[in-house]
Amino acid sequence: MQTFTDFDAWGDAIKGASLRLACDAVEARCWTLGVASLGQVMLQVAFEGGGNVCYGGNTHEGLTLFVPLSRAAEHVVNGEPLDDESVLAIPCGADFRIRVRRRAHAWCSIALPPGATEGWRGPAVSGRVAAPVGAVPRLRRMVNEIAATLLDRSVGTAAHGQAGQDLMAAAIACLPHVPAPGAIRGRPRLDRGAIVRRAMETLEASVTVPTAADLAETIGVNGRTLQRTFQESFGMPPKQYLLLRSLHAVRCSLRTAAADDATVADVLVRHGIWEFGRFASRYRRQFGELPSETIRRER
Repeated sequence: MQTFTDFDAWGDAIKGASLRLACDAVEARCWTLGVASLGQVMLQVAFEGGGNVCYGGNTHEGLTLFVPLSRAAEHVVNGEPLDDESVLAIPCGADFRIRVRRRAHAWCSIALPPGATEGWRGPAVSGRVAAPVGAVPRLRRMVNEIAATLLDRSVGTAAHGQAGQDLMAAAIACLPHVPAPGAIRGRPRLDRGAIVRRAMETLEASVTVPTAADLAETIGVNGRTLQRTFQESFGMPPKQYLLLRSLHAVRCSLRTAAADDATVADVLVRHGIWEFGRFASRYRRQFGELPSETIRRER
C-alpha cells in the first residue's frame, strides 16, 4: 500500500484509466493506493483525504467496476448517486464521471479480463448498475479481506490466483441480466457524454481555464445545455467545476514554482488571476492553507 501526501502524485499512480482529477477540499492530507494483480483480475484499493471531481476513460481491455468502500451515497457517477447496492460499470474504452463532495472516502476498482462478462448484456457506455440485493456488500467484504491479506505480499502466489477467481465471481454477481435495448422513439437525447468529452479536450488545450460562456461557445452548445450537462454529469454547474479546475491548476503551478523561485503573484498572473485577496480566500477554503503557505511548504 502506497501513501501519498500529494493529490497529484496519488492520481498519477492509479492504473487502468486516463484521468483528469480536481481535488475538492481536503479533510486529511493523506491519500493511499494499493494495487494487486490477482491472476487475470487487477484490484485497486484507494483512500482519498478529501473530495474529488473526476473525468476519465477506461484503458483496461475488459470491464471495470468502481465500488465505493465508504460513503457510498456521497458518490455521484455520471450524474446519478450510488448507494450500498449499486456500482459503476465501465466498459473498455468508455468514459466516466465521478464526484465526491469535500469528504474523505475510500473506493476500489476491479478490472476484469476481456470476455469475462459476455453473459451480461449491458450497454457500451459507463453507468450505474443496481445489483441484486446483497451482492455489493458481499463484494465489498471480499475486497476488504483481500486488501488486508494480499496487498503487501509478493504477487503470483496460489493465494493471489484463487483470490482473483473468487473476486471475479463476486464482481460478475453484481451485474444483473439487462435486456437488449429497444428502438428509441421520439426526439433523440443529446449525447451528454460527447459534450463532456469536448469540454475536457478544450480544457486540456487551454493555457488558462476559460469562462463557462467561452467554453460553451468553443464546443458549440448554448449556455443552458452546458449548464444542464455539467449538473447531470458532475452534480455542479460548469462555473463551479471550472473554479475547481482553476484552483487545482494554480496549486500544481505553485508546487512547480517553488523550484523556480517564482512568487505567488507570478503564478496567479500567469493563470489570468488579478484579484489576489479573493482568490487566496477561495484557495484556503478549498485546501486549508493560503497559496503562500503552499509555495513555502514546497520550498
